[in-house]
Amino acid sequence: MTVYVTAPYQFSWNGFLFGAGTSYPVTQVDGLAGLPDIRNQDDLRGYTDGQYSGRDFYNGRTVTFTFVIVGNSSNSAQYYYDQLHLNLYPQQLGTPSNLGQLQFQLSSLSTGGVKAMYGRVRKIETSIDPDFTYGYIQASVEFFFPDPRYYDYPSTTSSTGTSLTLSNSGWATSCPIITIPSPSANQTFYIVNGTTSSAPYMQFLTSSSTSTIVIDLLQKTITQGGVPARNLLLGLNGGWLSIPPITSSYALNSYASTIGGSAGPSLSVSYTNAYV
Repeated sequence: MTVYVTAPYQFSWNGFLFGAGTSYPVTQVDGLAGLPDIRNQDDLRGYTDGQYSGRDFYNGRTVTFTFVIVGNSSNSAQYYYDQLHLNLYPQQLGTPSNLGQLQFQLSSLSTGGVKAMYGRVRKIETSIDPDFTYGYIQASVEFFFPDPRYYDYPSTTSSTGTSLTLSNSGWATSCPIITIPSPSANQTFYIVNGTTSSAPYMQFLTSSSTSTIVIDLLQKTITQGGVPARNLLLGLNGGWLSIPPITSSYALNSYASTIGGSAGPSLSVSYTNAYV
């Protein structure tokens, strides 16, 4: 994991730097700070005033960067504009494995640090006017992030074990990636947040393969040996596991056969603080 951003108000898209200290000044960023749009499940009450109250959910996040590009002694404004297009181009595929990485830092405080989001470019707009001709180019680039949260970067990977303590000091739910490097063949096991039968858990039954199992709790995918293997999931209690915000000691345990019994397969967990 490479950290490209080295200063406040600097941004990186798949390693391409822009913002502070670069030839691509950013004059405005819309949508990065504050909450994304909310989608709700409130419902009309027919011939009665008001609505039935439902649940609120975050929608995807749209972020727009506004640039003013000028030339310098090394290159013209048009050169830098072409480089901006070359590195910030829209892509067709939006599946999780194809999303680009935006790194950014908005504070010089040690608690600020580098953050990361994952999305794709949606739109590039440029004003063609006399200023463009004379080397003062105004452009905007719109990004869309299906997951509106941003994360501390790089993430933390816990040591492998059957009893792990995780944390999330951010203010949004964090969804780790769990890796089981050496599963046993044809074994029932549980991954549990706690130690009792009533605790939230995920129950699995492995196949005859002993290839690595990866459980992505954000995308709700399971693979074994890189191949989709959702069929390994037998049951859930409390839904897919996740780390609530402002949580300092989230217990994650692996049990074989029954919860609270003998230890199950060893887990390696990649996680980080989440914000929105």
